[in-house]
Amino acid sequence: MAEYWNAELETQPWLEVERWQAAQVTVMLPALRRRSRLYARLHAGVADSLAVRSAADLAALPFTLKDDLRIAQLAAGEAEPLGENQGVPRDELVQAISSSGTTGRPLYYGLSARDVEIFADAIANVWFTAGIRRGDIVAHLVGLPMVAGGLPYADGFRRIGATLCWLGGFPTERILREMRHLRVTAMLATTSFALHLSEKWDQVGCETGIASCLRKVLGGGEPGMAQPELRRRIVGGLGLSHLRETMGLGDVIPSMWGECEVEEGMHFNAQRYVMLELIDPESGQALPWREGGTGELVYTTFAREATPVVRYRSRDHAEVVAMRCACGRTSPRIRCIGRTDDMLVYKGMNVFPTAIRDLVVDRFAGRIEPLLRLWKASREQVRFDVAIPVEVEASAALDDAQRAALAGEIETMVRTQLQVRIAVTVLDRGGLPRGVYKNAIVAVREP
Repeated sequence: MAEYWNAELETQPWLEVERWQAAQVTVMLPALRRRSRLYARLHAGVADSLAVRSAADLAALPFTLKDDLRIAQLAAGEAEPLGENQGVPRDELVQAISSSGTTGRPLYYGLSARDVEIFADAIANVWFTAGIRRGDIVAHLVGLPMVAGGLPYADGFRRIGATLCWLGGFPTERILREMRHLRVTAMLATTSFALHLSEKWDQVGCETGIASCLRKVLGGGEPGMAQPELRRRIVGGLGLSHLRETMGLGDVIPSMWGECEVEEGMHFNAQRYVMLELIDPESGQALPWREGGTGELVYTTFAREATPVVRYRSRDHAEVVAMRCACGRTSPRIRCIGRTDDMLVYKGMNVFPTAIRDLVVDRFAGRIEPLLRLWKASREQVRFDVAIPVEVEASAALDDAQRAALAGEIETMVRTQLQVRIAVTVLDRGGLPRGVYKNAIVAVREP
């Protein structure tokens, strides 16, 4: 028998879910403009009588961009520490969270008491879809409580009734030992850290003399968990078969997407609180939800009180894997294929770093490690008129001639498949850094 966190919404036909959400948005909009100075400004020309009957009607509203939120935050003061998009009085704020700040100054988001409950319920829905249950003992490996993946994720595990073991922030060796001592059955980590732990799992864990109880891994926080070779390495290194990808956005809800037992794309699990759109990233026009379609994800929160967003452009580009699923859930299933902010341009050809990584790791599985790094001359560099510098790790010791041959094969394959030139340097295994949070695919060379 299939199990669901919210059976009614998770199994309703998607068009019916959208109609229900549209009614919630219609009620929310007039009050939003009175609560948020940001939306009083952005929606100045929108009539209070606007009725949203479907996702298509959202086109009458302007998009909200990351820069809109940054500018709103700059207007912070004592009464409004979160700026112009603070939708509740200061004494109703019970928590603040921040973005990770990996691409600039962090943004801060507030939560009311109701928002905390909403976050916990929505995130629990994701964890439940991804296979976490009441009897699980979960190692939560995000080390920073204030980031979106910190305390809100912990609340989601507790909402399910799983045993929370917040080990994030400890040294890697201690994490591996404590997971054995605590008989951890499930683990949440970024894709990068899950790979790193898989390489050390037996070496350090076996020193305890305690057999592994780990059966389930949830990964996300960065693209990559959908890559077959990465999945194979993590599953093999940790000795399990249950690996599920998750995804969210602190600006909206920190986790909204989760893989079910089919393990072929992530379901949308925040339909009780967030309306979803797929748009053409160039024109901004709405796109239909259909298998094989690609576009940018746009979110509207209709239940969030403290720092709501309407038609928020996530800059996350997704491919729709399917609109039906054997698990019975009716929400779209997607894979994230990259972010607008990460896109590079080689002589007029757009390319996501993840596309290069996924292609190289897949085609050269067994010869290179499932890690890769692209180099930019400056943080601002987007355009390349010469080959993009790329580093990979060899899976075995190679002499100079073998390295040159491998580099040449990779360069030729990428040029043929993606019409992009790269300049490959082959490193020894372990030559690329392993982090305890996220490993950037793109790095900046120090002058």
